[in-house]
This record gives sequence, C-alpha cells and structure tokens, in this order.
Amino acid sequence: MKKLFAIVVPLCCVTSMAAAQSRGNEFKDREAKIAQYKTWLDTLGPRGSQYWLRLDSTRRPHKLYLGEAFHRVDAASQEKFIDTYSNYLAGHEAKFLLIDLYDANSSKLIGEYGFGGFKLHKQTPPSADDTGKVN
Repeated sequence: MKKLFAIVVPLCCVTSMAAAQSRGNEFKDREAKIAQYKTWLDTLGPRGSQYWLRLDSTRRPHKLYLGEAFHRVDAASQEKFIDTYSNYLAGHEAKFLLIDLYDANSSKLIGEYGFGGFKLHKQTPPSADDTGKVN
C-alpha cells in the first residue's frame, strides 16, 4: 500500500504542475491577442484610415467618436471593427465593454454596442423645407 501511495502522489503532483503551467500560458496568449487588436486598431485610428478619431473613457459606457471611413465600409466590417474595439477595451477576446458610438463631426449619438449587440441608429437627413422651427 505504501508503494502504491508513493507512486500515486508524485504522479498527481506532476500532472497538476503541467496543468498549472498551461493555465499560465493562457495569460500570455490573451496578452498577445490584445496586442494584435491594438496594432490593428491603430491602423484604423486617427493616424491611419480614420475609422475612429477619439475615445472618451471618462465614463461608462465609453464614447467612441467615429470618422468618415467608418461610414464608407459595409455593415459587416463596421460590426467587426466595433466588436474588436470592445474586446480590446475589455482586455479579453471573449468579453466586451459597452460603447456609445458618436459621429466625430457632429458629436451626435449614432449607435451603440452592448448587450443587444451592434446597433446603428437610423440617420434621417433634414428635408429641404425644414427650417428647424417647431410648429
């Protein structure tokens, strides 16, 4: 019995040590993924393609101000960008942060990203006879 115990205990210890090392690599993998997100987002930022121009993180949800390039791409690319940005802010590829989307030119709320997913509000341009007066 003592021989069996002497074999089983060290074997369990070695197995648990290997599992602990693999969990330690999880943080390095996550860190590498977030670094990839940052690199990609920087190419789309104020000094790149100008999908986004600035981020106001002083309150929750964050305010992300979007540039003209964001409005010119298709809906799937817009959603991928916002989803990636949210994952980057959360610091994890499986989690996200709430983001309010604003137009950088007018500073108006144009959409949101949150529990309901990615939503852009319908934009209605003012009519030609609209003078801004309320009847």
